[in-house]
Amino acid sequence: MNRRTFIKTLLSSTAALAGMGLSQGPLLFRTKRALAFSGKTLVVVFQRGGCDGLNLCVPFGDENYHLLRPTIAISPPGGNPRESTLDLDGFFGFHPRMSGLHALFKEGRLAVFPAVHYPHASRSHFDSEVIIESGSDRKLYSGWLNRYLGATGDEKRPLRAASIGTNLVHALKGEAPASVLDDLSSFGFGKGDFQQELRSRLRSALQGLVEGKRQNLGLLKREGLVMLDNLDLMEGLQRGGYQPENGASYPSGSFGRRLMLTARLIKAGLGLEIVCIDHGGWDTHSQQASRQAARIEELSRGLSAFYADLGGLGTDVLTLTMTEFGRTARENGSRGTDHGNASCWMAMGGAVKGGIFGTWPGLAQDRLYLGRYLAYSIDFRNILAEVLTQHLGYQDIPAVLPDFQASAIGFL
Repeated sequence: MNRRTFIKTLLSSTAALAGMGLSQGPLLFRTKRALAFSGKTLVVVFQRGGCDGLNLCVPFGDENYHLLRPTIAISPPGGNPRESTLDLDGFFGFHPRMSGLHALFKEGRLAVFPAVHYPHASRSHFDSEVIIESGSDRKLYSGWLNRYLGATGDEKRPLRAASIGTNLVHALKGEAPASVLDDLSSFGFGKGDFQQELRSRLRSALQGLVEGKRQNLGLLKREGLVMLDNLDLMEGLQRGGYQPENGASYPSGSFGRRLMLTARLIKAGLGLEIVCIDHGGWDTHSQQASRQAARIEELSRGLSAFYADLGGLGTDVLTLTMTEFGRTARENGSRGTDHGNASCWMAMGGAVKGGIFGTWPGLAQDRLYLGRYLAYSIDFRNILAEVLTQHLGYQDIPAVLPDFQASAIGFL
């Protein structure tokens, strides 16, 4: 854990967040049992801002698509390669900047869900993000991944879950320990005997804390020891450089850097099981064609490089992309789109059964939700449930996704 975000993480992990308008509900920490690490890793990429799935996974076979988007629609397959949709199945295609993910789809390593959301959805960025990361149809104090970690607790693995960036994402907020990492160079108290003595004394002080009835002391002890353990691990990694393998070429910028760090941590064999990475900039109210294209290219280049870099480990790593909502079916007067409803999610990995999943709701006026938005055909919790059961090997779905009866999709 980055020392500069240590206190922030402590605060974000306490019950004090209940005062921010989050529904408490049951904590859902059933009997904790330490499960042996299966070697599986889940990487969640959250496309914050509301990704327009209709121009990412293009329904060029729906005659209403181009009618609703006269200036921002992507051309059907067969035209200029730089401007035309990359065909997937004769009805759907990828944005032309997605050549890397298009290749993975053709290899059967990418599952695409064109219409994912939840009932009675919010079109507030914050509310919808928290609802989805709660794994519920309402805002909860804890995130779905933190509840999974709590139910399968393994205190012997100091770096089991990490939010790669500068903030702890809501999916990892709760009582189970989770780390915030951004880059290896930010770790450590410095070098020299004094700094090492400081760390030693801090560890002794934390180990000596007795929680009793003061829960905050217990939280301080757990998070503090996780931080120190992570410092030891990261210092070991810092001593060697890193060269991506298998010709992987990450895009410049924070997204590519964070994916490369994730690959490095996975390959180091530290027992990293859960990783969350934010990829922002998807709120395209105006001039969407150019703004979204840059983000889409970064997404595709980053994820395809990550898959290549993992090599043989790709079978044990599942990468899931998600967003808080899609955009309006019809473009607005500023050649952009506004907050919408369903959007496209994807799952990438060596164990994925590639293809297009879910029925297509359609873009005809009488098929649009509230007359403006793409309706959903897959409840996002069905995707999360399949990730839990088929990838992470965890079967007690109600403990992580409360009040939900899951239906199999079949992408894993």
